[in-house]
Amino acid sequence: MIYYQLFKIFFLLGLFSFGGGYASMELIRSRVVAEQLWLTDWEYTDIISIAEMTPGPLGINIASFVGTRTAGVPGTVTATFSYILPAMVIVLILSWFYERYSSLEGVQGVLQGLRPAVVAMIIAAAVRLVGTAWWEGLENAALENTNWVAVILSLILFFLLQKKKLGPIQAILSSGIIGGAVYWILGMI
Repeated sequence: MIYYQLFKIFFLLGLFSFGGGYASMELIRSRVVAEQLWLTDWEYTDIISIAEMTPGPLGINIASFVGTRTAGVPGTVTATFSYILPAMVIVLILSWFYERYSSLEGVQGVLQGLRPAVVAMIIAAAVRLVGTAWWEGLENAALENTNWVAVILSLILFFLLQKKKLGPIQAILSSGIIGGAVYWILGMI
């Protein structure tokens, strides 16, 4: 039963996850955290952190980790395969159409029209992650509930990523090491 659920949910997620892993993070969270209760928001945020550090596309890595968490290695295979199957079929079909019709103005208009939707999905996922990291959920967003260590680390790393061109691997490793040390020193672990 769990394998069927994993297949169905991740097939549908793969079918409707437009814009890549960042854009689909909130859609995946709504299914595996809010609907299925397979993970908590904290566990999902941890999985995103780990998926960011591992090679490969974010959405596929998240599917693999959720599959492992819920049903072991067979769950990993099921979730990962079902997540990539729709994209593989759709990309094969669209690449054929794009090759033939990409120069048409209507096609270019559709592609430009999709960009704002992808940006909106990425922003929604980012807002949810900020809420979890800074306040243990957006519903708790208040000054007295703020995790100031997370806020300061986030802002420092944002600055380093933007101004100093720190690479993502360096940022993730630095944040993990510094965050672990700070939380341990402050006794927050």
